[in-house]
Amino acid sequence: MAAVNLIGSYNYALVALSVMIAMFASYAALDLAGRVTAADGWTRAVWLLGGAGAMGTGIWSMHYIGMLAFILPIPVAYHWPTVLLSLFAAIVASVIALYVVSRQKMGASRAVAGSVLMGAGIASMHYIGMAAMRLPAICQFNSSLVVMSVVFAVLISFVALWITFHFRDEKKGIGWGKLAGAVMMGAAIPVMHYTGMAAASFTPSGMPADLSHALSISTLGTAGIAAVTFIVLGLAVLTAWVDRRFAAQTLELQEEKLQRSEAYLAEAQRLSHTGSFGWRVSTGEKLWSEETFRIFQYDRTTKPTEELVLQRVHPEDAARVKRTLERASQDGKDFDHEYRLMMPDGSVKYVHVVAHALRDESGSIEFVGAVTDTTDTKRVEEALRRSESYLAEAQRLTQTGSWAWRVAGGGALHLSEEWYRIYGFEPEEGMSAWEKRLQRVHPKDRAKWQGAVDRAIGEKSDYEVEDRIVLPSGTVKYVHTVGHPVLNASGDLVQFVGSSMDVTERKRAEESLRQAQADLARVNRVTTMGELTASLAHEVNQPIAAAVTNANSCLHWLADDVPNLDKARTAAMRIVKDGTRAAEIISRIRLLFQKGTPQWQSVDVNEIIGEMAVLLRGEAMRYSISLRTELAADLPQVIGDRVQLQQVLMNLIMNSIDAMKDVDGTRELVIKSQRAENEQLQVCVSDTGVGLPPEQADQIFNAFFTTKPHGTGMGLRISRSIVETHGGRLWAADNFPRGASFYLALPARVEPHE
Repeated sequence: MAAVNLIGSYNYALVALSVMIAMFASYAALDLAGRVTAADGWTRAVWLLGGAGAMGTGIWSMHYIGMLAFILPIPVAYHWPTVLLSLFAAIVASVIALYVVSRQKMGASRAVAGSVLMGAGIASMHYIGMAAMRLPAICQFNSSLVVMSVVFAVLISFVALWITFHFRDEKKGIGWGKLAGAVMMGAAIPVMHYTGMAAASFTPSGMPADLSHALSISTLGTAGIAAVTFIVLGLAVLTAWVDRRFAAQTLELQEEKLQRSEAYLAEAQRLSHTGSFGWRVSTGEKLWSEETFRIFQYDRTTKPTEELVLQRVHPEDAARVKRTLERASQDGKDFDHEYRLMMPDGSVKYVHVVAHALRDESGSIEFVGAVTDTTDTKRVEEALRRSESYLAEAQRLTQTGSWAWRVAGGGALHLSEEWYRIYGFEPEEGMSAWEKRLQRVHPKDRAKWQGAVDRAIGEKSDYEVEDRIVLPSGTVKYVHTVGHPVLNASGDLVQFVGSSMDVTERKRAEESLRQAQADLARVNRVTTMGELTASLAHEVNQPIAAAVTNANSCLHWLADDVPNLDKARTAAMRIVKDGTRAAEIISRIRLLFQKGTPQWQSVDVNEIIGEMAVLLRGEAMRYSISLRTELAADLPQVIGDRVQLQQVLMNLIMNSIDAMKDVDGTRELVIKSQRAENEQLQVCVSDTGVGLPPEQADQIFNAFFTTKPHGTGMGLRISRSIVETHGGRLWAADNFPRGASFYLALPARVEPHE
């Protein structure tokens, strides 16, 4: 008698429960896929394994409750190790599914491979679960339906992967698209299960079932499985929701920071006149920042293209810019260039463009870069170049070079072109010329130069020195150098800045001026001496006449029968004295006529006063003028030119004589010498003449000003110039009730002016 298949039935409540679990598991899968995709590193691994466990548990629970929904007229138990193995297969299938859908891209090949593996895992779970059944019956499968169930598993897996991949990033609310996808997946997954169940047929067996490690599932156990499944899936969904909320908050904060960063970047670009751009060569697509649009003066709604760029490029630069862009697109290399833009209003802008080439996975080239409006910088550079040109020309015209040198090490930091010219170096020698300059300082001036610098370093003060330099050609130059210290924030001396001026021409001019002044002074002396011819003749004639008289007396005493030798000797001695006196007068006159350069030496002012008093006494007597001196004892000597000081006193005495020769009353000329303040000595020439000219007293020292009918107006001007050259001062004041006094102040032991 043929065996009869057992007729089974379904508990539709459990069938509905299995479908609900499938839908819930599908929703959880969609939710978990989004979290796995969003995570990275070890967090991604945790979400992948945890999500796979929850999802696999849901799929397995759906399958197991679906099996429990099938009711046979014989008792059925389940081998729990095999049941666990089916659970493991479900989890493996879930791992594969989540891994595939969490990738950034899912191509067709990856989707097919993933669906085959996932479908195989689900089919394995199902049939391993069927193998866990322990019942007194033989289970047989319809191969066609088995194949169909596996095909269904693969197709459903493919659909599930597609739905999960496209709904994984839905973030807001429940996600109705995600919910609809979960319903579709949840409805489709049981199709495979119940197709697989339909493939099985059971025939009674006389052999008892092997119930070792087997469990019977009660209604309470079924409810427990469902409850645990819902709890696991619920916790998974809740965890995903909480994580998504935190991620959303974090994303909001990041987006807020990004917006602030973009705002800061836009403001920074606006302030720095620097725009950014992107250029995808393969498509020609260009992305411009707001500042780039502003630089090129295009509206934000305008789509940037290469043609728009070239429209703005200055016609003279257009060909070069086009070649640069073409070469960059072909070579795929960075580029950096500058060019001009011709704006619609006719104005010209200067821009500097720099771009960096990037390649994506497909090898396509994309440039990212920056464009900077350098118009203001160009104008400043041009103004600076003009300023430097003007400065260089001014230095050339004034023969003044600028420099800066570091105190530590003594190396130069800056040397102007004119400095090189002054010292006879070539600018190509660079800063090394600074060390070589010491070799060109005149050997006699090196100690003076070094001393000034050392003192300035020690005192952190300015220094000023004038020295000579000797060029390789033998040419000697005079250089006037001024240095100023530069201190850091701590007050330490770090460098000196200053200038060196070629004063050779000035020195020559000063020497010529001094020679002219000396010649003029000599002319003045000669003129004055010419005016004194009668007085000088009288002064010379007196000792000569006395000598002649004494000579006659000497001859008389010697001609007696008995020569009176004593008287003759006395007369001869008077002859010698008168001859010496005449020789001294002639020597002084000759000295005043002598032409030569000033000879600086120690001079006794009282001695000069005495000599001039003797020389001009006769002139004073011609006009009944009393001349006397009041000389202080122990006066210090001065450093000066004896002849020039004699000339000053002669001019002052002659002016006093001229002022008194036509006045009535007492005619008195007094010459005084005395010590003064500040280590000076003072000489006063006072008279009782007509006094200083009313309302013109401040002009008497001006050149060519005179009150004399035949005066040159140069005597007092020359006298003051001589006194100032000696470091002194010459001034005048009225006397009471009449007359004038001229005061001469000279420093003791003053060094001569070079």
